[in-house]
Amino acid sequence: MGDPGTVSGLIRKGWETAAPAYKDGIGPQIEPVSVHLSEVLRGILVPPVLDLACGPGTVLRHVWGDAPGFTGFGCDFSREMVKIARGRVRGAGGIVADQDLLPFAAESFMTVVSSMGTIFSSDPGRQIDAIARILKPGGVYGFSAWGRAEECELRGVSETVIQGWPHPYEGRIPPLESPFSSGRTSWLESVSDRAGLRIDRVESGSVTFRFPDRESAARALLGTGRFALLLRNGPGRPDREGELVERTMAAFTPYTDPDSGAVLLSNRYHLFVLARNQ
Repeated sequence: MGDPGTVSGLIRKGWETAAPAYKDGIGPQIEPVSVHLSEVLRGILVPPVLDLACGPGTVLRHVWGDAPGFTGFGCDFSREMVKIARGRVRGAGGIVADQDLLPFAAESFMTVVSSMGTIFSSDPGRQIDAIARILKPGGVYGFSAWGRAEECELRGVSETVIQGWPHPYEGRIPPLESPFSSGRTSWLESVSDRAGLRIDRVESGSVTFRFPDRESAARALLGTGRFALLLRNGPGRPDREGELVERTMAAFTPYTDPDSGAVLLSNRYHLFVLARNQ
């Protein structure tokens, strides 16, 4: 699950800290992506279902009960996220595990889903191999990913703040860019074919994040694992949350309506459905 001193362990600690704020901050903003994914999977989703890197269980909540005899599990390396997911989806199981070190036996699930979670894998190609292994023949893997950097305004804000942060911090901030950011590519076709998967569907969409003001937008962004890493204070380091809020508010200024003060950011995303060959 990641030793506390390793990069993955530090990222996990970041998400443990951020989980409650994420549930009420960025989490609801991403929910339309999860709804879209659940709609794409409707009619082909068969239990048992694994929501991998489940976060607060948004996808699992929307697909829950879509098939007779539904059974589902949320899996995340953050205990707090698994706890939140199980609290939101009554009857769901919970598994604390690193998405790059899956503890499941071969052919355990008919469906694996993930909304903006598996994009943080340290080795996306290898992860597709691992997901193919735990899928039953005919099973499907449905997931979402952010588009390219220039297509995602929240990413621009995030990178501006992180790159301009003048203080040292532990670990490495995981990137939001992934091999899936360009949609269907020759790379995806190659790794899917190697894993015994076929690409059944790729769709794209756009979601607009809406916040009433810059401070609420800034505090929502602070409620993510990436930003929580910036605030991991070692011995003798001062609390710099106030400074980070101010810098983040400033980065949101170009996306703020001058009359209402509301913050709006457009973000492109892609949905993928991969199916394991029979």
